[in-house]
Amino acid sequence: MGEITEAAVKRLLKKIRRGACGHLYLALDPDGESSFLQMDSGNGRIFLAIGEERLEGNRVRWIRYMSHDPRYDGSEEEAPVRAGQERILMRETIRDAGLAAACVEHYIRTGEPWPGMEWMKLDDG
Repeated sequence: MGEITEAAVKRLLKKIRRGACGHLYLALDPDGESSFLQMDSGNGRIFLAIGEERLEGNRVRWIRYMSHDPRYDGSEEEAPVRAGQERILMRETIRDAGLAAACVEHYIRTGEPWPGMEWMKLDDG
């Protein structure tokens, strides 16, 4: 995407809302691994994940937030979207491209998960 300018953010959000953004990876840190947002979409489903690495004393704590569709809670049905080699489940995806755009915009501006979305949270701490 290049430099993150207001114009670039507007173009990106428009692309997400149209369903024309198949993959997105935004990192807050230079190595691209400690704090990031990932979005993958296809066939009407969108997967969002936010990863945060936190140092607590001598221990690294990993927290991951994922999009969530409660209609599929308890289901192991695979979603028709892939995130690299990772298997994505329907309960980890959403259909609302406007919601996905809001989550991406909030992350770009704050580095935090958007509070207007129900996230699944995985915490190794």
